[in-house]
Amino acid sequence: MPDRQDLVGRITKGAKSSARKGLDKAPGVGRVARSAYFSVLNSGTAQHLAYRDWLRMRAREALALDASQRPPSVSVVLDVAGQTPQAAGRALARVLAQTYESWDLTVLSDTPTPPQLPSGRRHRVLVSEGSTLASRVNAALPGLEGDFLVVVGPDDVLYPDSLATLAVATLRSPDADLVYGGDDVCELTVDRRGVEHAARSEPFFTPGWNPELLHSLPYLGSVTWFRTSLVRAAGGLRDLPGGELWDLQLRLTRGGATVAHSDGIVAGRVAGAPAVPDATAVKVLRSALAAEGTPACTVAPGRLPGTWSIRYPVTGRPLVSIVIPSKNAYDVVRRCVDSVYASTSYPSFEVVLVDTGSDDPEVLGWYEDVARRHASFRVVGWPEQPFSYARSCNAGAAEARGEILVMLNNDTEVLEPSWLDVLVGEAQRPEVGVVGCLLLYPDRRTVQHAGIGLGIKTVAGNSLAGLRLDRRLSRTQELMLWTRRATTAVTAACIAVRKATYDEVGGFDPQLRITFNDVDLCLRIGALGYRNVYTPDARLLHHESRTIAPGRDWTELFAAADLFRSRWSEVVARDPQLNANLARTTTSYRLPFLGR
Repeated sequence: MPDRQDLVGRITKGAKSSARKGLDKAPGVGRVARSAYFSVLNSGTAQHLAYRDWLRMRAREALALDASQRPPSVSVVLDVAGQTPQAAGRALARVLAQTYESWDLTVLSDTPTPPQLPSGRRHRVLVSEGSTLASRVNAALPGLEGDFLVVVGPDDVLYPDSLATLAVATLRSPDADLVYGGDDVCELTVDRRGVEHAARSEPFFTPGWNPELLHSLPYLGSVTWFRTSLVRAAGGLRDLPGGELWDLQLRLTRGGATVAHSDGIVAGRVAGAPAVPDATAVKVLRSALAAEGTPACTVAPGRLPGTWSIRYPVTGRPLVSIVIPSKNAYDVVRRCVDSVYASTSYPSFEVVLVDTGSDDPEVLGWYEDVARRHASFRVVGWPEQPFSYARSCNAGAAEARGEILVMLNNDTEVLEPSWLDVLVGEAQRPEVGVVGCLLLYPDRRTVQHAGIGLGIKTVAGNSLAGLRLDRRLSRTQELMLWTRRATTAVTAACIAVRKATYDEVGGFDPQLRITFNDVDLCLRIGALGYRNVYTPDARLLHHESRTIAPGRDWTELFAAADLFRSRWSEVVARDPQLNANLARTTTSYRLPFLGR
């Protein structure tokens, strides 16, 4: 398919600057200049400054609670067991500083001299001999009066608007059972006067409800509102030191609890706070996977500390049909097909090459040679003019014998033998629609695709495209890049989907001949109730649009963008998997620069 980043950049409204026009006339210089420019914008230092600006703006904004609705009541359970009196007092002061008013407090202590509580509010102290957080919280559970409860531990930092931020999200979704937002890293210091100071950095601007991401890390955070009645019905917390709340989140959402999301940063984690211990994380995840009926999954540490890689095993050995549209381009298509046969460990696949009108004798002879060497290779003639990615893929799918379809661009190159095992394992899950992977540019250091975000650059854009793996990224960028997660859409340069699901929606829409057909396919499948998934555990190179002729019918492409926008206007306006605070003018998942 053509370079979506190039297309959506041209669709963006407004005239280009003369400097940009100059770069376009000197593509080599333009690439270098753009790369340097975006590297500066995406650097850790630049994003740290942008977050400081974001915090300043938030401090000037008043959180508007709907006065016509009853404010949800929350029981704050503050665990100070094992803390020094000074640390316990500072944690208590943070709770007491909340701007929200509809809350009560239970302090869990293991000392006969707990912190002194002010009068005038429903406060209590429970001195418990329980040696674990689960036992202490469960002892407090029967006496909690709030609609919701939130557990605040020694590594959690409440900011003055923490409860108010979650209350706003709750009022917007009054039926929610869990309410969460993002968090940041907070370095706490105390000056000579005993005043506590918080230096905030490394925010994680979380996406909307995302079951796959919750299997990758406890992304809902520890400062989560739980509906109290559901926690009681679930038997309270289980004794999984460090992973009690993650386990509770998994159990409640698996049981059908509804989830509400705040785009804001609702709390902090103390700098240096430990992640969930590995042994505990494995227990939590294995318990969740067993309860979901998939106990054979592989659970392994992810690429980032505190993250986990879940791989679903392939059930049986279904035939996979790898559909590759191509015309001429001998070096390009040969590299792609050779890499599939040389670097794929999954044994049961066929390659259906949809030839759209090749007349190069070298290519035609190569087809015959590959067919002699590989019985699983066949060519489907589809000499359509003009070229249509949508129709050619549909033609290949119609000839495919496999239970799973993999649509693969001819300008891709397989990097790791397990790529197909990973995609097929995900695609077999009954709740999953389309599966996409991490695509890298040929330098193997620059991201080309890590999912697709709607509303980026006015229509849609490849998530994190252009980020360099050898540069420091923000916490949000790293987590979105290196974790398996649900995503609104993925690029058809490499996707896996059950053939029955593909046929159910009629395949790609021929009206979207060249571009946006993959995003449209994902959204139509998503509308049936399936989740689309991005996984970084399958990686390929994408040489990107090498076989598309440079002369393009921009009138048609503009029309395709208009058609797509009219069809999916709500998702373009608000992609649930893209945090509302992140810039829409870039694919980088970074904060906009708001001014100082």
